[in-house]
Amino acid sequence: MYQAIVFGTATILCVLIVLLFRKLDDKKSNLILKGLTIAFCAVGIGRFFLSDGFLLVINGAWEYVMEGNERVPHYFDNPDIWHSILRWGYYTSYVVFPMAVFYKSRFFRNVASYFSLLFVILSAIFFNDYMEYFLSPIGKGFHVIAEFRYFYFILELVLGLMVPVLMQVKYKHYLNVKDWKEVLLFVLGLIPLLVIMAPSYIPQSFMGYGIHAPEWFGTFHLGWIGVTVAVTVVLYYVFRFRSHHDRYMLVMFLTLLLFFHYFSLYLTGVTIKRLPFHLCNLAGYLFFVAMVFKIDSMIQFCCIVNLMGTIVAFLGPDFDIGYFSFGNVHFCMQHSLVLMIPALVLGLRITPRLSPKSLKYAAIYYSAYFLFVFVFGTIINGFSDVTGERVNYFYIFDQEVAFSYAPFLAATANTVIHFGRFMISPVIIAIVYFGFFLLCFLLYLLIRFLYKVEDDRLALRLSGIELYEKTTHKTSRRPKHYVE
Repeated sequence: MYQAIVFGTATILCVLIVLLFRKLDDKKSNLILKGLTIAFCAVGIGRFFLSDGFLLVINGAWEYVMEGNERVPHYFDNPDIWHSILRWGYYTSYVVFPMAVFYKSRFFRNVASYFSLLFVILSAIFFNDYMEYFLSPIGKGFHVIAEFRYFYFILELVLGLMVPVLMQVKYKHYLNVKDWKEVLLFVLGLIPLLVIMAPSYIPQSFMGYGIHAPEWFGTFHLGWIGVTVAVTVVLYYVFRFRSHHDRYMLVMFLTLLLFFHYFSLYLTGVTIKRLPFHLCNLAGYLFFVAMVFKIDSMIQFCCIVNLMGTIVAFLGPDFDIGYFSFGNVHFCMQHSLVLMIPALVLGLRITPRLSPKSLKYAAIYYSAYFLFVFVFGTIINGFSDVTGERVNYFYIFDQEVAFSYAPFLAATANTVIHFGRFMISPVIIAIVYFGFFLLCFLLYLLIRFLYKVEDDRLALRLSGIELYEKTTHKTSRRPKHYVE
């Protein structure tokens, strides 16, 4: 019955909108299509906050439950590989649909039309499988009445069907099977897109949980660093001489992926600790706002402060138990994207070069952020007896954690100020504030040095071309200057 409601509603609305398209000019019809796409993405983000029991029945997951007054780990082992694949394919629609609608890209439109749409259809067909997990009592997130969950998922699927269908009608888009290059790009490009868009539960579904915690600079840690660096370098060399449209589109794709990836964390529950006030979580919002509205000052702040933050996270990761646990995979993917985006923004000339003004903006944004997390974190921890939660935003509120990262701070253990229910460690706060910004300043100097190296390399290459042309009286292909 619910499948018929989804397909029937989507069909009726598509027909009505297609008829409306004929009476509207291109600008207005484009606005309708973009509005539907934004609505689909917004509904998808909202679903991450609702209860979903699927995460606790994938192939081996630990979950702490209360038995009396003790938190006891329980191990679930009920793999559902098919449903993992179904969700994996459906998840691509959150990023692929907006890329296909907002950018003139035949690749993304092909993926939206001939891959993501297929999995939306399959998700509608297997509607009841989803609802079994959405209504499960072991799910995290907000448990709401069943009627609302049914309505909400129907709405999401209807929008998910409408966007790619209307896109094909509006843009008259079809895969050009006679163009073997387009077909080859669609097939070969789909593979890395699926890999990088794999939800955090996919590795666990296929490879198991892994009962040990990864070691610092062990095989898992070094492999993560190596893969991230390798992917970033490959993307740079593939796109470095492409048009500005293509380069910006690549970074926007990664930005949207980071945005949705962060929100997927709420599938494991909504808590104060998971609010986006850690620097690398905040990056999901900052990059999105900066890239969509092209705010150069915010982009350059991210390219200094967020990039430095994620470098620190790479060197001192906060791994959890289980190589492929949801927490570990989410942590690795989150920080990989926070590293890749600013690196590609700088390397692919998406934003003007960093300058002393960029450093000034970084200092202002950083100081405002630090002041906010200091005040907010102090208040939350002061009322932890009421909320039952403590936070450690920017790692300035937990002395044990601070001492584990920087043993020399142990000498400041007694320099704590108490006022009422609130407590601050001024020495640790001052050292973290000034120490981290010093690292940001050193990163800024390194980037400026790399600019000089690139300028010298380009000048040397151009001088060699000019000498060749003078001695041979032949013209040579001159390289494009990397500043546009």
